[in-house]
Amino acid sequence: AGTAAAGAAAVAASAGSASREGNGGAAEGGSVVSVANLPWSATEEQVRAAFARCGEIAAVECRTQQLRGGKRRYVGYVQFGSSAAAAAATALNGTDFGGRLIKVEAASGSARRKGKGGQRRGAAGAATEA
Repeated sequence: AGTAAAGAAAVAASAGSASREGNGGAAEGGSVVSVANLPWSATEEQVRAAFARCGEIAAVECRTQQLRGGKRRYVGYVQFGSSAAAAAATALNGTDFGGRLIKVEAASGSARRKGKGGQRRGAAGAATEA
């Protein structure tokens, strides 16, 4: 099991490797936003589709986070190719996603470290240990 910080780091690392593979440097100058209050059924593809209009997306990761008191939450991290795209994404704060109002904000280092790890939900929606 990893931590939420590891999840955000994985998003940044995958964006960095994609950049090195020649996608035009998407990770350079990019920004990460966190997306809280996602429905448990949300997949990374659905999150990517919902945020695609904001700008180039380098990477998306969805995972569960263990909170104090034993509660869990399902969050996503979206790595954009520019800070302008990330800023545009924050305008989706408070909008409906699968019947829930999502909370979108810039993912600061401390926000990425909240929680105690969890599971990552991949392309098919199956939970995989991260």
